[in-house]
Amino acid sequence: LKSKFLFRHGEAPGAPAMRVLTAVMVAAGAMPNGLGKTPPMGWSTWMTCADEGCTHDYCNEKEVKEAAQALIDTGMQKAGYNYVNLDDCWAYNRSVTDGSLTWDPARFPSGIPALTDWLHDKGFKFGLYTSAGNETCSSGGRPIRIPGSRGHYEQDAETFASWGVDYVKFDWCGDIYKQIWEGAKAHKDWAAAMLKASRPMFLEVVAGFFFLQGDIANYTNSWRFCEDHQDHWGGEYSTVAQLVCRADQALGSPQSGPGGWASMDLLHTGGMGCKAPGPHCPGEGQTDDSYRTAFTLWSLTQSPLIVDTDVRNMTAIMKEVLLNQELIDIHQSTATPPGGLVARPTCLEVLACQVWARKLAADGSSWLVALVNLGEKPHKIAAEWKVLGWETTQEASSRDLWAHKDLPSVSGKVQATVPPHGSAVYKLTKASARHVLV
Repeated sequence: LKSKFLFRHGEAPGAPAMRVLTAVMVAAGAMPNGLGKTPPMGWSTWMTCADEGCTHDYCNEKEVKEAAQALIDTGMQKAGYNYVNLDDCWAYNRSVTDGSLTWDPARFPSGIPALTDWLHDKGFKFGLYTSAGNETCSSGGRPIRIPGSRGHYEQDAETFASWGVDYVKFDWCGDIYKQIWEGAKAHKDWAAAMLKASRPMFLEVVAGFFFLQGDIANYTNSWRFCEDHQDHWGGEYSTVAQLVCRADQALGSPQSGPGGWASMDLLHTGGMGCKAPGPHCPGEGQTDDSYRTAFTLWSLTQSPLIVDTDVRNMTAIMKEVLLNQELIDIHQSTATPPGGLVARPTCLEVLACQVWARKLAADGSSWLVALVNLGEKPHKIAAEWKVLGWETTQEASSRDLWAHKDLPSVSGKVQATVPPHGSAVYKLTKASARHVLV
């Protein structure tokens, strides 16, 4: 979804147009399907795009099975990445017999139910994509338009359930795209269809927050609150744009928690999908520091970790980032609420220096702290104890969660010189305090 209709023309994310995110009241709730107790982790086909002849939104049976096997072989499945999701690339048309959705027989010769069974046998959960309108967002390089679910909500939800689907992504494309007045009803109707289906399925919505706002958590397990995320650092659809939205979201959408998770969209780590400029990767990807920062803040805020990296061709930075078990354990813990932006220290580049933090113990005795540099130059950044609610004289142990090593104790503040686009990430615990993530 390219949700430009939600922003005033010419204004960047974070500009006054983002008031739509901050003007709403926070509400609590959870979709009553019993799913999403922790934020989901997995892999999506959206930007793999490394096969010969690959086009936008391309996927096939061979690629999906190879990626699933790579998740096993690289240790990603063991680390928690257990969803395998097909984005806007699998469907073909509707059956002339009963109007049900069908899969692309050239791309999935064995059929979606057989692929679902294969993935379940491997220990994975399986996800599919559809759209609220009469068509999806992309034809995936094919000379046909792909049907969405409008007019078939209950039928499509039950079709997915009958195929053993575990996860559904609900987009906002087709004839309904500009019919904003239909937005709230469409998302409520789709949620009702999902709940009526014969199998519980995790629901992700792309545009639902903009229509349901404070009520969103009652109708989905995961909601986007900003634009698409593509594999570049600054500008439209960028990592920085997602972080601006996340900072604004502190005053906007409901607090994430078991059953419902606010999402900064898919997570990128470069690789073959970004080998050359294209619709998903306008530049040449991002720096290693950029990827570390993105993974840090997706983890700290408990945004779903659905990656669209080509896991069949893992680079060193992919392995380092995606298999950071210390950050994954924090991401999956529901002992405390998700973290967020807590301070903007002054530095020579305006608004470049930030402190993000998440309380790791209910009594505030332990914190995850990220010193983040959004700028183009190195900066010394400090997190003062006062932003953690600690006395200045408090001594604390410090552990570097990228170097995976304990550091000397600190008091008053933690600070580091942070490279451009980079982050320094610490677990800080008051002296003599201990806690356990659950």
